[in-house]
Amino acid sequence: MGPHRDLVVVGASAGGIPALLTLLADLPGDLPMAVLVVVHGSPDSPGGLAEVLDRRSTYPASYARDGLEIAYGHVYVAPPDRHMTTNDGHLTVRHGPRENRFRPAIDPLFRSAAESHGPRVIAVVLSGGLDDGTHGLAMVKSHGGVAIVQSEEDALVPHMPASAANAVEADHVIPASQMAGVIASLVGKPRRVTRRGRSGARARKRAAADPPPPADPTEVPTVFTCPDCGGALWELEDHGTLRYRCHVGHGITSEGLARAKVDGVEESLWRAVRALAEHAELRRRMASRAWKGQLKGLASGWETEAARSELHADAIRRLLIPGEERRDPGTRAARPGKRSARRA
Repeated sequence: MGPHRDLVVVGASAGGIPALLTLLADLPGDLPMAVLVVVHGSPDSPGGLAEVLDRRSTYPASYARDGLEIAYGHVYVAPPDRHMTTNDGHLTVRHGPRENRFRPAIDPLFRSAAESHGPRVIAVVLSGGLDDGTHGLAMVKSHGGVAIVQSEEDALVPHMPASAANAVEADHVIPASQMAGVIASLVGKPRRVTRRGRSGARARKRAAADPPPPADPTEVPTVFTCPDCGGALWELEDHGTLRYRCHVGHGITSEGLARAKVDGVEESLWRAVRALAEHAELRRRMASRAWKGQLKGLASGWETEAARSELHADAIRRLLIPGEERRDPGTRAARPGKRSARRA
């Protein structure tokens, strides 16, 4: 499939499967195009998505394979834990660094399609969280392609399409039930070719390759660290989107980075709760043995430590779960007094 043919690229995340099934099932059966699909999923997914889509899709659907030539009348699905991009009419399927904390991610597919097929790309952003796909959709538009976004009221999880619609001048913001008709009206029709839409083999190969290390002088080093590998992040503004990437090649938008930092704080606090609870339990066990050995001073000190750790754990837990009732550490702290009275 040459770069002058139509390529429909679709990105979906949470809540996007019903919309994707609707779109693929409603497509007319005689359109001269191929469809490339990325759906966020777990790297441990058993890999049944292509079979599910194949049962409902007008066109046969299968997982993409590296180096496969893109053919008309077929739906190619990114395999679990693999990025899918286009390379001069062929598919590139690689492990690669995560982007926006996902693999497969939507942005690499959209970017490579924009570079390889220019104005012959029709890009679709469906339901999902955060903003993967926004930057890629902007690139599709800048190369003369068509941008279609699921309307917020139709999306089960509206954040991803809302982000795309707010950042990019989408050509169509519509429910999933209308997308097949719009795509059918576009496929095979002449479209304006922009200067950037005339991509050569060099551009296509560059887009399909793994992201290079930061080298652009417009990229600014920051104090932020990569949520995936902990490396330093460089900041760049690309097609109106503020993005970050590290030496390894992990890429993330500003929105995704902000969310990752919040998630990191929460994970750290829960680890602190667990560590404090384990410390309290260990000290109580030590105190129990000390009481049996008539080491009253040592036992009392360890039970005080246990109560203090439980108090700190409760304070952190209340930050994580607003409204949770405070457990009274004095309930357990009172036991040493009774026990010591019995043993005195």
